[in-house]
Amino acid sequence: MATEQKHSNYLSEAESRLRQLSPEKLRVAVAIIAYLQKIEESEATEKILLNIPDFAEYFREIEQNEDKLENTASNQIASDEEVWQAYLTSKQKWQEVYRRLADS
Repeated sequence: MATEQKHSNYLSEAESRLRQLSPEKLRVAVAIIAYLQKIEESEATEKILLNIPDFAEYFREIEQNEDKLENTASNQIASDEEVWQAYLTSKQKWQEVYRRLADS
């Protein structure tokens, strides 16, 4: 009950002070309040997520995998020998299909 009363008192004081501000300063105050609210929501979400078993570990793994992908140039992936060989094999198979179609 005492917590609710303190909360109500803070709201009344905040409203009283906000009413005394110029429109420009009121806009700044609203931006600050929005920022504080966003932080509070983020902290609450973080607490919920961290209570999920193994969430932090999975999240770290995802971040590490993203870092690896970002640090890999696309031309390195394309020049990979295994990928190149798979492409050549596929190309040969399609050429054979085209030849058979032409002969029929």
